[in-house]
Amino acid sequence: MWLQRLDIKNLRNLVDVKLHPSPRLNIIEGLNGSGKTSLLESIYLLSCGKSFRTHRFSNLPTQGCDWMGVYGKISGKENRIISVGLEHRNGKNFIKAEGNRLQKASELANYLPIVVIHQESHRVFTQSPKYRRAFVDWGVFHVEQNFLSTWQYFSRTLKQRNAALSQRNSTMSLDHWDLALHQSALLIDDFRQEYLNKLIPLFNHYAAALLSIDDEITIEYKRGWSDKEDYLSVLNASIGRDRLLGYTQKGPHRADITFKVCGVPLHEFISRGQQKLLVCSLYIAQAALFSKLTGQASLFVIDDVTAELDNLHVDNLMKVLNGLEVQIFVTTPDKLLVDSQLFPETKMFHVEHGIVTEVV
Repeated sequence: MWLQRLDIKNLRNLVDVKLHPSPRLNIIEGLNGSGKTSLLESIYLLSCGKSFRTHRFSNLPTQGCDWMGVYGKISGKENRIISVGLEHRNGKNFIKAEGNRLQKASELANYLPIVVIHQESHRVFTQSPKYRRAFVDWGVFHVEQNFLSTWQYFSRTLKQRNAALSQRNSTMSLDHWDLALHQSALLIDDFRQEYLNKLIPLFNHYAAALLSIDDEITIEYKRGWSDKEDYLSVLNASIGRDRLLGYTQKGPHRADITFKVCGVPLHEFISRGQQKLLVCSLYIAQAALFSKLTGQASLFVIDDVTAELDNLHVDNLMKVLNGLEVQIFVTTPDKLLVDSQLFPETKMFHVEHGIVTEVV
């Protein structure tokens, strides 16, 4: 599947934009602050129903406007055209697909799966475990149809157990919540383990293709409680401490992945440019695995593809991306820095003061 048409209304400085992207490579060039990242943000909104730059939809409409909208036409299986759209009006979001109102933003991901690398994507290596869980769970969500319902059930049950724990003087039994958490936690753990077992070899493959690190990168999955203990036993053993704290300490909501080289956290071992290439390796592996397991293609988006990389590494990255055979959007301040000759179909768009024109 690929994004065949993109219309943007009143999104930041993009007041009225209409694009017909290439099904393969789309280069978006322009000066900093021109609106390049906002264009990528609009595509992300169509896929996820949220922004990768802000949690506040009130920040999105163009200054002086009280609404914004993003609309797209997706070429799906057997050339079927699917219309999707998202509007923000009067503090509310309105999301449609194929003419039907969607109740949840997450439903958009079924129509337009997207892998995006932006200026904060290095957080998957450097910051809290929630970013690494989000990365893994994106992949699991798209390839395991029971993951979302299982995770939602676990989250509801966790809230109920935490509510009971917060009543510190209560003698209420937690057996019901513990059993429910136990059953769903094991499923979530199995889904994640199986996904990572398939992802890690691909990550190592693309990491080797993009950069040279003499020592092996090790990746360890920590499921959120000891591998040597049954989760139900862990919940029972930690009731006293959980009651004191008012929340459940252990479980899949505390899972993490560690990346190390010679026993040292990856981000402390490598340069900023190497870190970007490894981030690319990780997300390229995710896109490749998605295609392999589903038979579909995701969109692949990189903001400021040339930042922190020399010409040789940019060219190498584009060669690897070309092998994915997915629709790609990249931004750059200088179109000459990106070699588009490898790709069979390329379009270039120039952005200046929020106005987007196709370069012919």
